[in-house]
Amino acid sequence: MTENEPSWWQKSLATKPTIESVEVDGARIEYQLWGDRSKPGLMLIHGAAAHANWWDFIAPFFTDNYCVVAPHLSGMGNSDYRDGYTTAVFAKDVMAVYEQLGFDQRTLVVGHSLGGSVAMTLAANYGDSLRAAVMVDSAVFPPGADLPFDPTKAPYRPKTICPDYETAAERFFLLPPQPCSNPHLLDHVVRHSIAEMEGGWSWKFDDKLFLNMTLHDTHAELQNLGCDMAYLHAEHSIVVSELVLDYLRQEFDSSVPIIKIPDAHHHLLIDQPIALVATLTTLFQSWH
Repeated sequence: MTENEPSWWQKSLATKPTIESVEVDGARIEYQLWGDRSKPGLMLIHGAAAHANWWDFIAPFFTDNYCVVAPHLSGMGNSDYRDGYTTAVFAKDVMAVYEQLGFDQRTLVVGHSLGGSVAMTLAANYGDSLRAAVMVDSAVFPPGADLPFDPTKAPYRPKTICPDYETAAERFFLLPPQPCSNPHLLDHVVRHSIAEMEGGWSWKFDDKLFLNMTLHDTHAELQNLGCDMAYLHAEHSIVVSELVLDYLRQEFDSSVPIIKIPDAHHHLLIDQPIALVATLTTLFQSWH
């Protein structure tokens, strides 16, 4: 690469998606689309309190072979809020996009963190419509385990309204916290996390998201997967513990690979994006 040649992430961000939407049970769900609609679908699902733009520098890597779509789940990003949230609700958001675009059984789903839980719900409830699903650093605890953190019982407070964008951006932090060696990617995420609203600037997600969220029965879903599955986790994740990994090794059969991404933390989309792309590419080739 010459001194003036754009880096890989600049090239990726130069590939602009089209912006479309679909209505699901009265809520407008916005989504981004890259590539040729005639190709098999690849649906990328973001994590909790995040948004579709987390995938902006990842999605263009896959457009040679897929029509790539990243929805903003309801209550987050550029989509409408709801009175209540579950992974079944989020899965319905995703499937509405699937149906609007005419996707078929060749479709792949990849979800990070909460998005991985949504991917598992999709595999359990809509598995016959999918080729495979990938969970990326999603915590799945065995029945009866003491949860280290229950978001539905957390004392969340209303969002802080800041006087300007710069103040809001300075207050942004990753949850869970972690180091970030790619500040240019984090800056892109932050830029799309904040919006002007009544009284000033704040974060786009519904501040009642967790208070109005009902957790799903992950054990029942693991028993009912209807398509191929893979599980990726970050080497230094503080979300995926050995308890989680031992449980998944017990529940998954030998056809489900459990793959560790080296030198990565929970937010591996901005932490180890190239390693994530390479791993996903290998998985996709094995399924097609």
